[in-house]
Amino acid sequence: MLLDDRYPVLETLKAQEGVTLYRVEGGWVFFFEVRTPEEKERFYRYRAAVRRLQELGLVEAQISAKPGRHYVFFPERPLARRPPPKEALAALAPLGFGGEHLAMAEDGVAYLSPWPLQGSPGARVGRPGFLLGVAPGLLLALLGLWLFSQGLYRYFNPPEYAVPDLVGKTAREAFLLLKDTGLNLEVAEGNDPTKPKEVVLAQEPPPGTRLREGRTVRLVLNQARLNPLPNLQGLEEAAAEARLLELGFRVEGKAQVEGPGALGVVLGTDPPPGTPMPPGGGVRLLLSLGQGGGPAVPLPQFTGLSREEALFLLNAAGLQARVEEVPSGAPPGTVLAQDPAPGTPVPPGGGVRLRVAVRGEVLLPPAFPPPPERTVNLSLNLPPEAAGHQVRLVLLDERGEQVVYEGEGREGLRLEGAYQVQGEARFRLYLDGALFQEWTP
Repeated sequence: MLLDDRYPVLETLKAQEGVTLYRVEGGWVFFFEVRTPEEKERFYRYRAAVRRLQELGLVEAQISAKPGRHYVFFPERPLARRPPPKEALAALAPLGFGGEHLAMAEDGVAYLSPWPLQGSPGARVGRPGFLLGVAPGLLLALLGLWLFSQGLYRYFNPPEYAVPDLVGKTAREAFLLLKDTGLNLEVAEGNDPTKPKEVVLAQEPPPGTRLREGRTVRLVLNQARLNPLPNLQGLEEAAAEARLLELGFRVEGKAQVEGPGALGVVLGTDPPPGTPMPPGGGVRLLLSLGQGGGPAVPLPQFTGLSREEALFLLNAAGLQARVEEVPSGAPPGTVLAQDPAPGTPVPPGGGVRLRVAVRGEVLLPPAFPPPPERTVNLSLNLPPEAAGHQVRLVLLDERGEQVVYEGEGREGLRLEGAYQVQGEARFRLYLDGALFQEWTP
């Protein structure tokens, strides 16, 4: 302990009536609590008494009256049993102090006490007899032996602590919970932009685990870094969607305009490329309808028609057709879906994508011709939840996304097949456009 950043405390000798006497390096300090008018009057009366002794040349002292630091320091001087001088008593009497407040040295006053000293003049405060002088040493010796025995016991029997639940806590909260447990803390960086920065994402070992003192608790602390949106311009629609899913983003919407490039090619994104995005952030795609001329005509509804009927109408309207064949429980050749939607104005020469039901092998768009690296098998009975819903089953790998099945769901409908994939692959089952299940073959 350091008083006023100047006096290292060696011992607390006495505390009485808001005044504490400390033995510090090189002397004694009387430290006053000054919070009330009465305590303030008591300190200033004591200070006036010390100054009168200083004026008489009887005492050496350093006085502080700064806010919160009201004290008087007396340098250490050997005490002597001699009566106080008469001039000292005469100077102190008007201020309420007498000989019983003075501790004498060989060549003057050692210090002035705010309270009467015990014993004869010159006796030191807190040292009235031999037993009291020896007792602190005995107590310290006994305390040392007890601490030594406790140290040996803790060395051979270190205490155990239950690891608290730190996930979701801030770094400061986690530190405070572990501060008094004797457990060490190790921190690694994590990244989850959906959660606040400096929050614990994971911990090892889990909550409730009992660890001995000195063991380590490892925390993953969130740094919440956002991922930039890549440049998707020029990619086919399916490839762009697969890339967004791979990065943890989602397609929030699509718009189609007449423009350069083939049907379904990405012309731009909203937000633009390079924008920092959190996981699950939505991205809108601007797709090309191809080049065309003349007035736009509303697109008729092709869903439910046969492939031949839909192609005939498209050719008659001067529109381009892009057909994707997908396995389905519907009759082969039936148009399952169209893009753009019915009623959308499309200029002559624009393109329309049709999804047509087939049985057997899936004919993928020509944009994905990479050679297969391995074969994965599918053997699935649709769950009861699929009944009455629009079912879409897709297979994703490094080449993008391919539709395995699309149509109305029926409980227990058997889906089987073998598929060529590159790299890591996974199946995704959607019900009415919402992800229901995902698994790795």
